[in-house]
Amino acid sequence: MPQREVSVARTGWAGWPAAYGLSLAAVALATTLAVGLRSRLGAANLSLVFVLPVLVAAVRFGWGPALAAAVVGVVAYNFFLIEPRYTLRVADPANAWALVLLLTVAAVVSAVAAQARRRALEAWRALDQGDALQALAKALVGARDERAIARACAETLARMFSAPAVVFVAEGDSLRPVARAGGAQVASADEEAARWTLAARVRARGGEYPCDGCDYDLWPVVSPLRKGAVIGLDLTSGGEGRPENPERLVEAVAGYLALALDREAYARDLLDSRLAVASERMKSDLLAAVSHDLKTPLSTILVTLQSLRKFGEVHEPATRDALLASAEAEASRLSGMVANLLDVNRLEAGALPVRLAPARPSDLVASAVARARFALADRHVVTDVDPQASPLMVDASLFETALANIVENAGLYSPAGATIQIRAGEDRRTGWIEVLDDGPGFATAIEPLFDKFTRGAPGDGRPPGTGLGLTIARGFIEAQGGRIGAANRADGHGALIRLAAPLAARQTAPA
Repeated sequence: MPQREVSVARTGWAGWPAAYGLSLAAVALATTLAVGLRSRLGAANLSLVFVLPVLVAAVRFGWGPALAAAVVGVVAYNFFLIEPRYTLRVADPANAWALVLLLTVAAVVSAVAAQARRRALEAWRALDQGDALQALAKALVGARDERAIARACAETLARMFSAPAVVFVAEGDSLRPVARAGGAQVASADEEAARWTLAARVRARGGEYPCDGCDYDLWPVVSPLRKGAVIGLDLTSGGEGRPENPERLVEAVAGYLALALDREAYARDLLDSRLAVASERMKSDLLAAVSHDLKTPLSTILVTLQSLRKFGEVHEPATRDALLASAEAEASRLSGMVANLLDVNRLEAGALPVRLAPARPSDLVASAVARARFALADRHVVTDVDPQASPLMVDASLFETALANIVENAGLYSPAGATIQIRAGEDRRTGWIEVLDDGPGFATAIEPLFDKFTRGAPGDGRPPGTGLGLTIARGFIEAQGGRIGAANRADGHGALIRLAAPLAARQTAPA
């Protein structure tokens, strides 16, 4: 809110010399008017004409210029209008009493008008200060950090006192000027005085011991949470001099400042607490996700190796091959879990280089199915992808990883002997690849399933995995400018997940 313009709030735009000069000019104008009226109309008593400049000076400039206008007006009235004219001698005693009465009336009128002016000033100043404090409260509600809080307080103080203002905020063992307003400049002596003020918890006046070299009046601010700050006001640099009682308004702003600093500290502590809780929850989720799923493949590999080592000579070749295939499958699954964890770490760190190039959907599907082959054991995979389909503009490695995670999820959540369909198509400038399974589908809201460590089926009987497949798929696809969507199949048998990416120009497709 802009500061209200109060023209009567000061002695005048040009200061006291102009105030007295304009007051005397008004007397000169009144004298000219009175002389003209007497010469043209022959009016005898024109003393009231000289009351007008006194009244104007009192309302506009205050008691001092008004009294000067009254004295000069009496002298001018005597010199120009009372016989003998053009002298200061008064021949008729009645005229002497008229001059005394004129001076008395002018003085009383100036005092009354000046008092009314002073009260009007106080009312306007109080209203403007109330507006400033209200604006400060609104600004502090939206302030998001200590700098914004300090800036709002400094600007409010500069507005209310028309003086340079600075707010120091303590950070650990240091105290620095965070915000300045009204053209405030801070010297090393001011910072030293502010540190002393905060340490002693005592208000200091600029230019006085122990702040001899400081230009600012300083007020220490200590919040209930022991947040420290110092308010500085240069009350002697303005043309009006030091205000009589600045403490009330400064202490009101100091109260706002303390509350806002505490609120910001509470918010920061709350955010830190939430981050700590989220970090602990993530650790717990990670431990829960990988503890059982790491133990199973490791146990399988260990038992297989021990069996081959102890009984390798008596095993039939078919038994040996079956054991090795089982160990290979578990090792591949273990490698996939570790790869998923590393991929999530890359996503969160933003260290995911993307190199876009045309790639045919048929090649992407073939690579993804090959990578997920162990999860597709005993499942029937049907692909409906045209080898001549328009190529996609993607990073082949990232897209294959995303698609392999989706295909692997389809295998994990589909019963043995189920059919998994993979098909591709295009829509305008976008190509897509869909994976459809015969599993239970999505029993809950779909969007949360894209969060880390979230499984599609609760309970101990859920399929093995870390719950990172959909997270990685979304991160990799969106990094390439594509999108991913999931839904239950329209026939009610299983889930459908679609990966979409921009089409590449057909002529740039690889041979």
